[in-house]
Amino acid sequence: MHRISSPLSLLLFPVALILYEFAAYLTTDMIQPGIIHVVREFNADVSLAPASISMYMAGGMALQWLLGPLSDRVGRRPVLLSGALIFTLACLATLFTTTMEQYLLARIVQGTSICFIATVGYVTIQEAFGETKGIKLMAIITSVVLIAPIIGPLVGATLIHFMHWKSLFGIIAGMGFIAWLGLLLCMPETIKQKSVSFNVISVLQDFRQVFRNRIFIAGVATISFSYVPMMTWVAVSPVILIDDGGMSSGQFAWTQVPVFGAVILANMMIAKFIKDPTSPRFIWRCVPIQITGLALLIAGNQLYPHVWIWSVAGTSIYAFGVGAVFPTLFRFTLFSNDLPKGTVSASLNIVVLSACAGSVEIARWLYLEAGGRLSFHMLALGCGILTVICLARLLTLMATKTAPAEVSAS
Repeated sequence: MHRISSPLSLLLFPVALILYEFAAYLTTDMIQPGIIHVVREFNADVSLAPASISMYMAGGMALQWLLGPLSDRVGRRPVLLSGALIFTLACLATLFTTTMEQYLLARIVQGTSICFIATVGYVTIQEAFGETKGIKLMAIITSVVLIAPIIGPLVGATLIHFMHWKSLFGIIAGMGFIAWLGLLLCMPETIKQKSVSFNVISVLQDFRQVFRNRIFIAGVATISFSYVPMMTWVAVSPVILIDDGGMSSGQFAWTQVPVFGAVILANMMIAKFIKDPTSPRFIWRCVPIQITGLALLIAGNQLYPHVWIWSVAGTSIYAFGVGAVFPTLFRFTLFSNDLPKGTVSASLNIVVLSACAGSVEIARWLYLEAGGRLSFHMLALGCGILTVICLARLLTLMATKTAPAEVSAS
């Protein structure tokens, strides 16, 4: 297996991957404060504002099935380089959009960056650096990328006062090009045997084996349901707070800081203070935090329906509780079987992104057509309850899996 030997490449390859992912996040986080401007400029219905995120996630789902197996056969490097270039061109294409439909189409193509980064980029990190360094690099990448949802809305809200919203995509396209150039110069190839024929039957068999694994199903269901309250908030909150609540773009941006800041704090807590984040005792201790946040969403909006602070506070508390268990849930799910991790990662992302895209559309309908903010938050509560049920199933299966190994070891 190829390893990076050059100190410069050792530094620049992860940096280029971080820049690529950071830019991909900014296409959502930096534009969200101005999404109402986008809708109004195209004379579209404001109900289409959340579609900017759901279409992005749909793009992230579209190529998952292909890229993992394809990179196993033709190599990681050409696939990831193609993805970075496609992303850059899609951002540039946004500069020339004249209708909401064209804008949403560009968002779908931009969303394919999720496929390339999660299914190819992360696997390359693990293969190129080995287990210990790979884990540490993934922790760094996650920490840096999580800053995007915090600074993105603030920067976007500031810049939108000085430049046209399309210029923001021009800036992001520049970042994407620099990331592509960095990958071109420094990305290693970790697949020795390339140009193997792409056998659709064998690929389908691999996916079938993944979805027949009970731990994978329980894990991916837990992750999917746990994502919904946060993703629906990101998508619909501009309509709630800006269009209906009368906030400025800058004020809206600050409301997102506690939500994503809570996730970062949870990751810092895991890194600094928790010895064994895979312990079922620790995982269950995080559940009351999640439920408290969701309960605050309902109680606060029931008692004080015109006060937005309850939505932000409840979502932030929930984000902290979920952020503390995200790394463990992903590890349990990804290592649920011995199949190639590209295929497992692709399967995971397909399900999670499908659930998120669908839930955003449901949340948009609930808020605009079926009762407003309280109905919108009831979806989060329902998914939170389903998360706990699926989590209980996952931990039971994990305990059953590890028990025979412990017995044989003794």
